[in-house]
Amino acid sequence: MILQDLLKNYNRKNISQRCIIKVDISKAYDTVNCDFLEALLNAFRMLARFISWIMTCLRATSYTILMNGRVQDNFQGKKGLRQGDPLSPLLFVLIMEYLTRRLSMAASTPGFRYHPLCKSLKLVNLCFADDLILFSKGNIQSIQVLKDTLNEFHATTGLAINTNKSQIYLGGVESKAKHDILMEINLSEGKFPLKYLGVPLRPTKWKAEDCNVILKNIKQRLHSWASRHLSFAGRSQLIHSVLLGLRNYWMSIFILPQSITKEIEKLCRGFLWGWNGNRSKLHVASWEKVCLPKNFGGLGFKDGARWNQAVLAKYIWAISNKSDSLWVKWINNIYLKNSSIWTYELKIDSSWYWRKLCHVRDKFDWMDIQTAGASGKFKPHLLYNSKLPQIPFIYSRGVWSSINVPKHRFILWQVVNDQLLTRNKML
Repeated sequence: MILQDLLKNYNRKNISQRCIIKVDISKAYDTVNCDFLEALLNAFRMLARFISWIMTCLRATSYTILMNGRVQDNFQGKKGLRQGDPLSPLLFVLIMEYLTRRLSMAASTPGFRYHPLCKSLKLVNLCFADDLILFSKGNIQSIQVLKDTLNEFHATTGLAINTNKSQIYLGGVESKAKHDILMEINLSEGKFPLKYLGVPLRPTKWKAEDCNVILKNIKQRLHSWASRHLSFAGRSQLIHSVLLGLRNYWMSIFILPQSITKEIEKLCRGFLWGWNGNRSKLHVASWEKVCLPKNFGGLGFKDGARWNQAVLAKYIWAISNKSDSLWVKWINNIYLKNSSIWTYELKIDSSWYWRKLCHVRDKFDWMDIQTAGASGKFKPHLLYNSKLPQIPFIYSRGVWSSINVPKHRFILWQVVNDQLLTRNKML
């Protein structure tokens, strides 16, 4: 979300010089220097016995090759972290912390200038594991400082930068100066959308085609499940845990376009009730009914538009409670200027996602959001349920009893809903 703010108006010609570098670390885990890692753990002043345990885990590893069905000789691992080892990501975070501190030190050198929006927070980089983004002013001196720091990082840790996949984004830089920078840094100029943590970002508002990757992933799952004989209960569980899980990751960041939300729900409905050619079969209950909690007569699915707003309300709660996070500090520095989120008036030059968040703020009361976060952790399902029709389902305990087999629970739910629907029509 911070990166989305930094990309705002990036393609305009009248903006100040700025630079964003998306860095790809080649074979990040495999090339870590074990001697450096041991020195790093000592620098963090960890216990000597604890360091000894960790280094034994790293240096005592051996690998065996299976060739033509036969096990060959084994050999010792010399350096690197093992992929899939739960210890490796934790150690790699410490290595990236070292890089962050080196970048902060480099930013204090005379030739470096911060990105125009990052100067007050002295922000030079964002990273999640090996997904690294660097920021600076768009001049050769500042970018050279970043390059020298990365070269030093490579020499110290063994981690190399993949220049073929790393990209640089320059804003407000004249053509000749841009050409000189690209030649000096030896990186290709990136094109939008910029993909970071699996999400495409661009200087302008999200387009529907940016979200097509969600539909693609959902359709791939449905295609692999098509040949399986699944009960209604099995389909319901897959929708809960997989299909809507893919949707919810994106919904936790931005408001999805309505066309994408409706298409996802259409695919889920079709998978739940089955397909008859290109059309879904007759639905026993409406999607609105299905999206109610189980004690209100539904299956516990979440309506896309309402759930999207409830999930994003956690950011309103975080801002109003002044949570200790970089993003909250960013919003206070760029937009709020120490004013309250509830009295803030939206400015014209705000980024599109911040405008969407302010619209979400207007849909909820302060008390509703505080109630959802009363335990110290925001629970979006409480906020979501508070906006639903509160009509108890009197057969809920009998239908969803743990004594019943999951398949039978779903059948009972269908029967009860069918009878209630028939009775309402007769009345």
